Parts: sequence; C-alpha cells; structure tokens
Amino acid sequence: MQEIIIYTILYLLFSICIIFPPIEFISAGFTVSSIFSFLLGEERFDFVGYQLRRTIITSFIHSCLPFVHLVYLLFKYCKSWDSHPTVKLLKYFDSNWVNVANDINEEYRNLNNFSISLSGINKVIMTNSWILNITNYSLICAQISDVALQIIHADEHQISHHEPFGGSVQFVNIEVKSLSGKFETFIIRIQADSFRDMQDKINKPISIAKEVILRQSLNDRFIEAFVEQVRSNPRFDYRNVENLEPCLACASELPNIKLNKNCISHEEIDFDGEPRPLCTQCYCRPMWCVRCMSLIFAAKQDRNHPERWMPGKASCPTCRAIFCVLDVSFLS
Repeated sequence: MQEIIIYTILYLLFSICIIFPPIEFISAGFTVSSIFSFLLGEERFDFVGYQLRRTIITSFIHSCLPFVHLVYLLFKYCKSWDSHPTVKLLKYFDSNWVNVANDINEEYRNLNNFSISLSGINKVIMTNSWILNITNYSLICAQISDVALQIIHADEHQISHHEPFGGSVQFVNIEVKSLSGKFETFIIRIQADSFRDMQDKINKPISIAKEVILRQSLNDRFIEAFVEQVRSNPRFDYRNVENLEPCLACASELPNIKLNKNCISHEEIDFDGEPRPLCTQCYCRPMWCVRCMSLIFAAKQDRNHPERWMPGKASCPTCRAIFCVLDVSFLS
C-alpha cells in the first residue's frame, strides 16, 4: 500500500506539471505543444487550425492521465496479486492465500451474515469467522478469533435519516484491533440499536470504554416493559416442567411462559379506526421463553409507532391464536 501511495503522489505531481507546466518543463520542451509539434504544424502559417489541433490533443492527453495511472495499477496487480495489500494480509493466515480467499468466499455466500453500511463508501460484513472491512480502496480481512473489540465512542443525534421520521439515534464507534498485529486497527461505526445483533453474530465479548454510555435499544426497552407486565399477570400452573424442551427460538433457555387468555374480550377499534381482532385461547404447550416471545410480539407491531406496541396484539407462532400482553403468563 505504501508503494501505491508514493507512486500516486509522484504521478499526481507529474500530472499537475503536464497540465500546468512550470518554467523548467517549458524550457526543456516537455509540454504537449512541444512534444506533438509534428502533428500541430506551424502556428504562424495556420493560427486557427493550429489552435484547433492543439486544444484537441491537449484535451485528449489530459483526459488520458487518470487512465494511464489505472492501466499501471491493473498491470501491476493483474500480473501478480502478490503485491496487493489484501493478499499480503491473507498470507499471514496461510502462505497459499488462495485457500484463505476460498474460505472467505464460501462464508460470504452464507445468508446469515451480518452487514453494516451507514454510507456508500464503507461497509462491514461479519461472517461466522471473519470481519470484512470494505472501503473504496481496500479490503481488510480480520479473523474473529484474532481480534479484540472495544466501544471507544458513542454519539447521539436528535435527527437522523437512519431513523423513521428522522427520530433520534445513537451511533457507536467500535475499535477492531488485531491481537497478533496482522492488520492495522480500524473502526466500525454502527447504530446502537444494532449492537446486540452484531454481538450475537460474532459471539465474542466487546468491551466498553468507561466514559462511553450506551442507551438501550428500542427492543431492549420493550423487552423490559414486556417482562414487567408478564410478571404482574396471573401465573399458569404447569405440572410437566421436567418435560420441557429448549425454547424453539433461541434454543438456549427453557420455555417459561404459556399463552393463556387472561384478558376480557370486548370489541375494540385500533388507531387506524379498524376493528381489532379478539383474543382467543391458545392450546399449545409451552415452547417459548419470555424474551423470545417479547421479540415475536414486537415483530408483529408497527415499527414506526413503538408507542402502540404494548397495547397491540399478535398471533401465536404455531396455532395463530390471537393474544395480547395480558395473555402471557409465567409458569408456576
């Protein structure tokens, strides 16, 4: 990369001298007019024709300057990718970098990858084993087992186009550092609401600098309110607790709630003036933990109106029985 930067700077200086030739270039005859004098002819015999030819040739040469730089880079790398910064990085993992590239390509095709893109310039993709930092001019491949992550900064914006209706949003900067020094440290910028999803994907602890304060995501705040309401609901007496299987959603917790109609049914009109469906009894056995059920419930609500989530309704994922928050009971 350093070689490319040096070459680019030198070529940029050379291009400036071609476009705006200094006295030294003019004295040495190193100008477009001097070099292509055999095509331009004599100015004193055909001034207008000379200027027409000169402007065309000058425009052509100037427009070719970026193209020449591009051709050099393509020739340099297509001849052998070994000098490319990304290939040099991949060789740290395996001397035959193609093997590493094939592994990354295979994981990239996985539909469960986590992608972050806050602008059209930078993009970060997280696969099962890699954090791929993509910019206009580089690709950094960081193996998750070789990184240390820390949130180093958080900033909040009251108006953001990343939120519906321009609502407030918090962004966090996450420093990605190589434990073995294979790559230079880089920063991932992500919405705070997506932080938990990212953490779940990489399954690796992310430290938080002591001066950074993270606000809870909308889902986290709803989960707290949902669980608090469920605690105040009547409990469901379930006798076969020993036969419970792991939660169908997370598979890490045992089911601890049952959908049991507790509310009093009466006709209601929703916020859009439409009649709301009546809650019905669910006869499914306990299959969900309270956290997963709260996320299922939230997923059925209008994302643009979180204030309507708690009084909303959803359907049982298996039998489609309609329920509200009052119909969710902890097992006893």
